[in-house]
Amino acid sequence: MSSLTAVHSKGPSLVQVGDLAHMNKDKTEVLNLPLLEAGSCLLGHLIFSYQVDRGLPGLTQSGDKPRSLVYKLIRALETHSLQKVTLDWTDQRAVRLVEDVETLLKLSRGEHKEQVSLAVKECRGEKTVFLMETLENLLAMH
Repeated sequence: MSSLTAVHSKGPSLVQVGDLAHMNKDKTEVLNLPLLEAGSCLLGHLIFSYQVDRGLPGLTQSGDKPRSLVYKLIRALETHSLQKVTLDWTDQRAVRLVEDVETLLKLSRGEHKEQVSLAVKECRGEKTVFLMETLENLLAMH
């Protein structure tokens, strides 16, 4: 028996696990809590750190002035596509900033909500709760 067959025969493949998770989107059972916690920790801290490091504490807050860069970027992205906003830009760092603002804007609109399974939403793991609170805070800021 080859090592590949031996590994495969010990349990479901990653593809099968992913398919199972997708099919069980409305189930409330977390199949791999340590993996969910690790991923939630990374994503939650990535979003939080990005907001702090880039000076984007929230999207549009009452303190944002109509002349601020963040305010202008958000207004531009609300009315035009990312491609149109950055059409003739040559500074790739600026383009990435706008891409990141667009991602935060989408999160603040709740466009991610349908992709999050009930199991994740109801998970009481510390890191997963932090991620869900971070996403809810973004939603509340919009």
